[in-house]
Amino acid sequence: MRLDEKKVVLAASVFAVAGIALLFFMSETPKIASVAEALVAQENTLVEIRGYAANVTSEKFSLCERLCISVRSSGIPSAQLLDDGRGAIVLGRVKEYRGSRYLEAEKIGLD
Repeated sequence: MRLDEKKVVLAASVFAVAGIALLFFMSETPKIASVAEALVAQENTLVEIRGYAANVTSEKFSLCERLCISVRSSGIPSAQLLDDGRGAIVLGRVKEYRGSRYLEAEKIGLD
């Protein structure tokens, strides 16, 4: 069985378009939220929150506005630049442990 070059090109094009469409529909945009909104958001919601850092340690810190939420920052290099009172923007997923909500950071930027 021999495949025609035009059929191979057509099949490759169809798979490429299907892959791009899947990426478009499967991508998730973060919800820009306040700390209060994150504290009541569904678990695994991707959020972006702006605030200031408090109680900074090597593995976690609190991100505060009027309220605070704990942020797990292990493995993110920019977290080492934080100190108490420094503005930060955190992109992360809302998680829950023993009834308390926290953010599992995916990206941390300085504000």
